[in-house]
Amino acid sequence: MVDSLEEYMPVEVSYTKPDGGMFIWVTLPEYLDAFDILDKAKKNGVIFVPGSEFYIDGKGKNTMRLNFTNSTESEIRKGINCLSNIIKEVL
Repeated sequence: MVDSLEEYMPVEVSYTKPDGGMFIWVTLPEYLDAFDILDKAKKNGVIFVPGSEFYIDGKGKNTMRLNFTNSTESEIRKGINCLSNIIKEVL
């Protein structure tokens, strides 16, 4: 997944490079809301958890948690490409 993020995501997007685990935390520019991106992503078969779901104070609207355990490498590549195209549209 990290390889696909490096290849497709715009430079305005940052993400963790985990040493282990099953999630990658993605941070979008502050003016973006991950829920808006999720609506568009769902229509293309891509699902993630908006990061604000992990905050109790309303923060994290511009973050998302991606899981890479239930998809093939090909599916991940396709999903990250789709997600990056949606993000590029709203930048």
